[in-house]
Amino acid sequence: MKVITWNVKGLGNLKKKLSIKATFRKYSSDIVLLQETKKSIIDQNCVLSFWGRQSCKWMVVPSSGGAGGGGGHPHPLEK
Repeated sequence: MKVITWNVKGLGNLKKKLSIKATFRKYSSDIVLLQETKKSIIDQNCVLSFWGRQSCKWMVVPSSGGAGGGGGHPHPLEK
């Protein structure tokens, strides 16, 4: 099993998005953990755009103000 964990410090930059996708492809990861995405909405389309596969299970822990998502509860958003 291959796991990638990455503090991406934001996903608004196209160059960074392409780098993340390339890393996922290179290592054929089974589990991916992205921290500090700075995204207010993470949905199925967003996840699949990085994952590159038609289906996957995923969840998000929403940010809680400037304190981050540590105090929140995971919200499964899989279909």
